[in-house]
Amino acid sequence: MAKIKPVNIGGVVVSNATLHNEDEILRKDIRVGDTVKIERAGDVIPHVISVDKSKRINNSNKYKFPEKCPSCGSRVIKEFNNQTKKYDAVKRCTSEGFECEKMAIEKIKHFISKDALNIDGLGKKVIEKFWDLNFIRLPQDIFKLNYNKIETLDGWGKLSVANLRYAIDQSKKISLEKLIFSLGIRHIGQENAKLLSQSIKNYENFSKINSNFNFNTFLTIDGIGETQIKSLKKFFSNKSNLELIGEIKKYMIVKNVEKSASGKFKNKTFMFTGKLEGISRAEAKSLIEKNSGKILSSVNGKLNYLIVGDKPTVRKVNQAIELKVSVIKQQDFQKMLD
Repeated sequence: MAKIKPVNIGGVVVSNATLHNEDEILRKDIRVGDTVKIERAGDVIPHVISVDKSKRINNSNKYKFPEKCPSCGSRVIKEFNNQTKKYDAVKRCTSEGFECEKMAIEKIKHFISKDALNIDGLGKKVIEKFWDLNFIRLPQDIFKLNYNKIETLDGWGKLSVANLRYAIDQSKKISLEKLIFSLGIRHIGQENAKLLSQSIKNYENFSKINSNFNFNTFLTIDGIGETQIKSLKKFFSNKSNLELIGEIKKYMIVKNVEKSASGKFKNKTFMFTGKLEGISRAEAKSLIEKNSGKILSSVNGKLNYLIVGDKPTVRKVNQAIELKVSVIKQQDFQKMLD
C-alpha cells in the first residue's frame, strides 16, 4: 500500500494506492519519497502507474523486503509453482504447525469456520479475544474451554455461554472430509479434502499418516497432484500437527466415508461445463457421488460423460468429442437419474 499526498482523481480524493506485490514494486522501482503517477483502475481502485525519477531525492534507497517472518522469525520464501513454472508473487512464512503466533490464530479461525466445524458464537473476534486471554493456543483447546471463566467476561452471560457450549458440542460430530478441510492444509480445499477422505475411508487410517507414509499413493486420485503431495508431506512432518490429529479422537466423533457400491453410476465418470438450470453444480455433483459416480476435474480418456449446461466452454466440448466422450445435455443427465 502506498500512502500518498491526497489528490483528486475523477471527483474522489485519493490518499492510498495499491502497490500490488513485491515484484511490481521492484519492476517499477517505487521508493519512499517518490513522486508518482496515479490512476484509478476501472475507475475504482487507485494504483501507481509509474515514478517520476527526475523528482527523486538524491539519498533515495530501494525498499528492503523482510527475509524473516515478523511474527515468529522463521524464514520467508516464495514458493515455486510447477504448473506455471514461476515463483509466487508473495512470500510466506515457512513455519508449518502452530509455532508462528499469527499463523496459529488464523489456523484456529479456519478450524471453526462455516465450511469446517461451523461453531456459532465462536467468530474471528472471539478467537482473537480468547487468544489474548490465553484461553486458546491450539485448535483442540476449543474443547477444553473453561466456561466459568468465559461467563465473567464483558459481553458474556449464562445464556451466551450455554449457546457456545451447545455449538461446540454439536461440532464434535464431523465427517472425515470436513475434518481434513478444517486442518487448513495448504492447497487442500473442500474438493481435495473430499477426494482424500474417499481414499482414506476412516479416521483410524487418517490418524496413522505421518512422515513415513507413502504419499505417492494419493497420486492415483484424479485432482491430487505434486503440489498437494508436497503440502501433505510438510503438514504430516510437523510434530504439533500430528499431536492435533491424535488429540481429536479424545473429543470428536469422526464419521467414516459412506459410499454406495451399487449405485446406478458405478464405474462412471462425469464432468460439467456451463451453467446448470434449477440446480447448483455442487448439488449435481452430490447426486452423482450418491449414485456411486465419480467427478473428474479435466477432460481426459477416463471421462465417460461431459454434461453441458448453458454457455459451455467450447474447448472442453471439442476435447470431449475428439476423445469420443459422450457429450450430453442437462435434460439427458436428469433422465439418467430418473
